[in-house]
Amino acid sequence: MTATSEAPISINYSVVPAMVTRNDDTQGRVKVRFPWMDDQDESDWIAVAGPGAGNDRGLFCIPAADDQVLVAFSFGQIDKAYVIGALWSTADKPPSAGDPDKRTWKSKSGDAIVLDDTGGSERISITDKSGTSTITIDTANKTITIESAGDLTIKAAGNLALQSGKDVTVNGKEVTLTATSGLAARGRSLALNGPAGVKVNDGALEVV
Repeated sequence: MTATSEAPISINYSVVPAMVTRNDDTQGRVKVRFPWMDDQDESDWIAVAGPGAGNDRGLFCIPAADDQVLVAFSFGQIDKAYVIGALWSTADKPPSAGDPDKRTWKSKSGDAIVLDDTGGSERISITDKSGTSTITIDTANKTITIESAGDLTIKAAGNLALQSGKDVTVNGKEVTLTATSGLAARGRSLALNGPAGVKVNDGALEVV
């Protein structure tokens, strides 16, 4: 059923809230149910406005089924509708408890990106739905923290450099350093401490 059926003429030059019924379209469109429609009726496919929309680019975030959206009509034509935004309500509350200092992007599953502008506690965080794997850029304390509930892998097709103006610490149950060619360790002093023993094998040992 199209949006033209039973639509009141008075809405043609206004915007109208509607409920999303379907979003399974690969062209970034949704179907909605307008307030004047019966529960079994829905609109035709309606395009969704998005920041930077273009050919294979832009911020792609399609409203989910049962989300409330705001619909506008091109030149007042009821059969040429566009979704221009989504709406929160008392039933569908905003993320971050509606804190206006937190610019939040949160997915349906619970993954979130938060830009926190709270005075004295400014930070940027990326958190998975479990809340146990996070990347936090703490602007106030000038720190970056990466936490993983499982494994953490860093790969580079080219060079990988780790530099610090202060100490570098590596802690683990077992730590393995492997090089397919040479392995060099340099420092003003070098200490090897193995309470259970120190082994040097698989080749000649030269101390100079």
